[in-house]
Amino acid sequence: MTLVRNGYSWSGGERNRFFLNGGEGRFHEMSHLSGLDQIEDGRGLAIVDWDQDGLLDLWYRNRTAPRLRLMHNQRRSHPSVALRLEGTKCNRDAIGAVVEMKSSSADEYWVQSVRAGDLFLSQSSKWLHFGLGTNKLELTAKVLWPGGHEEVFTGIRTGRYHLKQGTGKAKPISERQKIALKKQELIVPASNSSARVILPGRVPFPIVGYRDQSAKRKTITPGARATLVMLWSGNCVRCKEGLKNFAKNTEAFRLNNLNIVALSTDGVEGPAADLSSTYDLIEKTKFPFSWGFIDQAAVQKLHHFQEKLFDRTPGPSVPLAILLDQNFRALTIYRGETDISTIVSDLQTTLSSTAVQLYHLAPPLRGTWFTNPLPQRDIDRLFPVGQ
Repeated sequence: MTLVRNGYSWSGGERNRFFLNGGEGRFHEMSHLSGLDQIEDGRGLAIVDWDQDGLLDLWYRNRTAPRLRLMHNQRRSHPSVALRLEGTKCNRDAIGAVVEMKSSSADEYWVQSVRAGDLFLSQSSKWLHFGLGTNKLELTAKVLWPGGHEEVFTGIRTGRYHLKQGTGKAKPISERQKIALKKQELIVPASNSSARVILPGRVPFPIVGYRDQSAKRKTITPGARATLVMLWSGNCVRCKEGLKNFAKNTEAFRLNNLNIVALSTDGVEGPAADLSSTYDLIEKTKFPFSWGFIDQAAVQKLHHFQEKLFDRTPGPSVPLAILLDQNFRALTIYRGETDISTIVSDLQTTLSSTAVQLYHLAPPLRGTWFTNPLPQRDIDRLFPVGQ
């Protein structure tokens, strides 16, 4: 898990593999020829005749982008039969039923079962698909229903059929579901070193100590005002611009009752650290807010805080800013350059939001959650103060 959180893959970036059953216990590696050798970090795989044309299609679920991929089967193939079972004296989906399909010549037969879940983290279609090869004869399906009752269905040829327990009749299904999927190229967004993350809940922020410019030991503590904690360095160009903007917008922060604490990472090396660039930058920008130096222990606390928040732990970088409410719970995280108006807008919006409203502000893409937010007590348990 630690490797994955730091950007590595469980499968080591291996390509997907596709093997063709050649019979007699032999398989042939056909990954490249089939077009299924994607480099994504695959997780789930569902097999389904998505467009109901008698050919099986594949849905991929990946840990990395693209998170969902449809592999549409457009090959010409031999005929097939698809069966959808319905239980009346057993479970409705007939989970556990076994179907033995026989050709009228009695020389060929196929066996499949209805399963609830198959492969890893996956559920394929509950339709049973039988590839017939060159067989064009009439077929008979013997169903062993859950509970032990056997039933025979006759008159089956190629196509799709509904088999209802107790009827003994295979009902043909001629209608096909209309599915329209637009083909689109995968657009990779431009790389951006800046990020704004509205958290889906009010997350307790760790107690962070620092030394002010006169080397006095201090601690950032909750107060009557919201607080923006900013990490920066005297050797960082973007930090210089950030401090300038903060100094220019002192009045905006005052009007919105926002406390600013700027913590320099230049002192993490201890007494041997050269802090001249830090003091120079504060003086040149005429930075009017509280500031100081944090040590390695405080940096580790902040890293651990982000490690628990995100599946993939972001590497250490500055500038980094975290917006906290009056109870010292984190609301929004900013990485890289941040517009002052955005911070002020987020402050006004998040402070006045209910837990549900804040939860629905968090998704970075269009849409909303289909679940409810965690209760505050559960969030507090996940992020104990002081750790």
